[in-house]
Amino acid sequence: MTSPAENTSTYHSSPDETEEQLIGGGKVMSLTDHLAELRTRIVRSGIAILGMFFACLIFSSQILIFLRAPLDHVLAGATSSLHFTGPLDVFLVNIKVSMLSGIVLSSPVWLWQFWSFFEPALYPRERKLILPFALTSLLLFLAGVCFCYFAILPLALDFLIELGKEVSTPMITITDYISVLSMMIFGFGLVFEAPLVLIMLGLLGLVDPNSLAKSRRFVIIGILFIAAIMTPPDPLSQLGMAIPMYMMFEISIVIMRIMLRNSKASAS
Repeated sequence: MTSPAENTSTYHSSPDETEEQLIGGGKVMSLTDHLAELRTRIVRSGIAILGMFFACLIFSSQILIFLRAPLDHVLAGATSSLHFTGPLDVFLVNIKVSMLSGIVLSSPVWLWQFWSFFEPALYPRERKLILPFALTSLLLFLAGVCFCYFAILPLALDFLIELGKEVSTPMITITDYISVLSMMIFGFGLVFEAPLVLIMLGLLGLVDPNSLAKSRRFVIIGILFIAAIMTPPDPLSQLGMAIPMYMMFEISIVIMRIMLRNSKASAS
């Protein structure tokens, strides 16, 4: 297994690139500077999320109707698909739904802030990748959210509810449903970010594609563990998360090897 220093020299093998970084304005940041930069990024992301939260709060009832559509489809014919057991349940759910929607809709801002945080650690040539990384990250996050809502969530609900109907009548509370939905949506959205995170770690010299390839058995165990935590306890939703995770892990290794090959070719 190669050390981080060796990985860094592998990806940045051009002898003039270090000089380019120093002459071209690249700066060495202290720990205090990094913390200040992180705080700035977090504050900007928080402002964007908070702004979208208040905007979504106005339309929280309409958003809730949209989010309950998969459950309404599974329980077609039922008088009501959702129930509440306390006077504050609907109010608190509206808050949670607005926050969920605010985070998803503000994802262009906080994803850009996330990737921009790594910019000072990159060489000038690699800083050009920040915008493509941010755009791809946004597309992957939204793809994960849509894949969960339109594909995995209906399958999981149908499996679990049909299983429960064999012994009882379903009475699903609004708080339980939104909690499960929020966990799954965020889980799939973040899981779809895995390839870009691995590639960025490769650019920083912190991971090596060959080392990742040798760790497949441990990665599979980790993926199954994460899928078990982030999804309901049914095999359909767990496999629905685990299979894309592993596919993106393999894609990340291929892309990192291509980048490594191109880096060596440009240095020779």
